Amino acid sequence: MLGYIRTSQGELRVREYEVYRALYCGLCKQMGKCTGQCSRMTLSYDFVFLAALRMSLLGERPILERKHCLMHPFHKRKMAMHSATLAYCADASALLVYHKLLDDLHDERGTKKLRALLSRPVLCTAYRRAAKRHPALSARIAEQLRALSDYESTCADQPSADEPAAIFGGLMEAVFAEGLEGRNARIASAIGRAIGHWIYLADAADDFFEDRKRGRFNPYLQRFGPSPEEKDWENLRLAMTALLQEAERAYLLIDTYPAAELQEILSNILYLGLPEAAVRVTQADKTIPPKGSEPT
Repeated sequence: MLGYIRTSQGELRVREYEVYRALYCGLCKQMGKCTGQCSRMTLSYDFVFLAALRMSLLGERPILERKHCLMHPFHKRKMAMHSATLAYCADASALLVYHKLLDDLHDERGTKKLRALLSRPVLCTAYRRAAKRHPALSARIAEQLRALSDYESTCADQPSADEPAAIFGGLMEAVFAEGLEGRNARIASAIGRAIGHWIYLADAADDFFEDRKRGRFNPYLQRFGPSPEEKDWENLRLAMTALLQEAERAYLLIDTYPAAELQEILSNILYLGLPEAAVRVTQADKTIPPKGSEPT
């Protein structure tokens, strides 16, 4: 369920893009230190959003320096230097990616399942390191995913997508708010809960035709049937828009930012990047190509 939280890259100004990419590179470097070098291959831009949000709430200004990178050894690149926020995001990534791996082992077949089996030893090591530092969060993620799995296996005939989405929203709420207190925790919880709910709906829509082909659980199969009409996808887009409005209301409660670029990155993702993703995954014929990969 990762990969949906991206910017609308063409709408970022040069300085904002530099900070966005620097956060990505800094997080990659941090993952090597916290969860092992191999875990860096699982890095997702979703966690740049998490880093930018938590830095904003904590008043932590990213410090950028030019450093050599394993993937780009001949030219120095700007990257965010070590911080407690990046270390936390590296651990959060390891926890979520490992559970995504377990999901793939359960649901996938063929080469995807083989790839998951081969990745398990490496990701298990990263997971154990992260879980040792955040045992309560690890337990909460496992609990929420068990609840989600139970729902999908025992309530497969239910037409509701909101119930399983709310479970995943609770998981992301825990990830976003871990270690925060007071007003910061409330803002992070509200954004995480809405974003998690949104991600589940987006992922279910994105996987609809593949799930139909493989006979896997998908809430929209029960709600719309095997051949949804355009109005069904349009209603889903409206529901996803409403969820983003919940996240946006919480986001507007952030009073000050340690760096203007963080505010612009968050605004770009919430107001442009996520709506673009919603349009892509709810195209009935899936003819709109996926948005291009973010540069590395």
